[in-house]
Formats: sequence, C-alpha cells, structure tokens
Amino acid sequence: MKPTLWLIEDDPVWAELVQARLGNKYAIRHFPSADEAIRAIQAEKLPKIILLDYHLGAQQTGLTVLKALHKSESPDKPPYVIMLSAQEDVQTAADTFTYGAYDYVVKGDRVWDRLKIALRNIEQAEKLASEVFELRIRLRRAQILVGSIVALAMIISLAVYVQLCPEQRLWKWDPLGVGQKPPCASSSLAP
Repeated sequence: MKPTLWLIEDDPVWAELVQARLGNKYAIRHFPSADEAIRAIQAEKLPKIILLDYHLGAQQTGLTVLKALHKSESPDKPPYVIMLSAQEDVQTAADTFTYGAYDYVVKGDRVWDRLKIALRNIEQAEKLASEVFELRIRLRRAQILVGSIVALAMIISLAVYVQLCPEQRLWKWDPLGVGQKPPCASSSLAP
C-alpha cells in the first residue's frame, strides 16, 4: 500500500504534473484551496508528507495552512511539509520554516530534482528516527539488566552477611569466591 501524500495546490496543471511524477510512489490526495485543506486538517488524520503551494489564490498563502497545521498538530508526529513556490525570496522561505515547513522547493528548472532530494531526506529522517527509537529500547533494556545485576549483587552480599556463623564469625558461603574474612570477623580467624 502506498503512503498518502497531500497536495495543496490551486493550479490544476501543477497538480497533474505532481500526480504524474509521484503517483507511482504515493497515493496523492489533492486539495485545490486552502479552505478545503484546513477543513481536512481539522477533521482527518494527517499524512506523513504534505506538498503545499505558497500561493493559493489571490487571498491566501501557504502560511495560512501552516498555521492551521501548527494549531491542530497531534502530539505524535507532525507531518513533513514541503513548500512549493515560484518565489526565490529568502524571507518568504524563512517565514515558512518559522511556521513548521520542513523544506522549501522553488518551482523552476530543477524542481523535480529538488523535490526528489527533499522526499529522500524525509525517508532518511524517518529511518534514522526509527533506528534511534530502537536504540533507546535496547538501551533501556540494558539499563534494566544492569540494574537487575546490581540488585542481585546487593542481595547476594546481604545473604552473605546473613549467613555468617555467629559463633565463629566465618563465612559459610562465598558466592563470589573472594575468600576474605568479613569486616566484622576477628583478625585471628581464618576464612
């Protein structure tokens, strides 16, 4: 089953191009306006990846959608938002990053190469996050094991002291093979 990708794009030509280029890898759901996208954001489960056009008609920008995403984000994991824009303005790109965009791709000669790189970076980030999660689980298990070993060593030490022969003050049981006198034993007695 293909992962779902939302495309928020008011230009039907771009929507068809994205479908043609990425439709074999992703199940693309197209939203032609910011209002439709915002309603879906508020009512539905969010996908992992959203392609968001910066200019969504004369009155709205992608920042409106980014702000709506920011308000409704689930605590689990926000989607990766790749902004698509014809603008190469640095301030516009910076504004989109401020509101949570993952990447900013300029619609131009190299748009498909840049988009491919951005999508590959998301896949790598997801893979690394999965590996970090697995390593945290392994570390936690190792911490539990070490804690158990320490607790067991303390229990054994306690058992050794409890097993002291009160009359002779000698070790009865030496599980660690140390063969030393207990601290409370007389120095004249041998182990």
